[in-house]
Amino acid sequence: MREVPQGNGRALSFGAYLRQSRKLREMSLEEVATTTKLPARVVAALEADDLKDHAHALLVARACASAIGLDPEETALRLEEDFQRRQGVPVKVSPVRLWERLPREPMVWIIVAVTLAACIALLFRGH
Repeated sequence: MREVPQGNGRALSFGAYLRQSRKLREMSLEEVATTTKLPARVVAALEADDLKDHAHALLVARACASAIGLDPEETALRLEEDFQRRQGVPVKVSPVRLWERLPREPMVWIIVAVTLAACIALLFRGH
């Protein structure tokens, strides 16, 4: 993943990246907090790289990314990289739940249902 450089050539920390993204979109910290329904102090802690609980930080980062207009999954990957860089050890990514990966379009489910019905009809037709 591409890192956003600071003026001195170093990569921005995750919190600085999130803060810069928010400011570029001309959003206040309070607007992000209101949109995500998170306390402003939690959003501020994430921007200050001060959330120590990895799972909690991922949830907050995804919510803030959505509110700001960033891709939540890309933002979560950026946070993972930042955690790994700061701690020097790989951090286990929380698994994506199956229902989060299922398609949400009704037409897909209609096609699945019709296909399943046709398969069942073919099975019982021979009996």
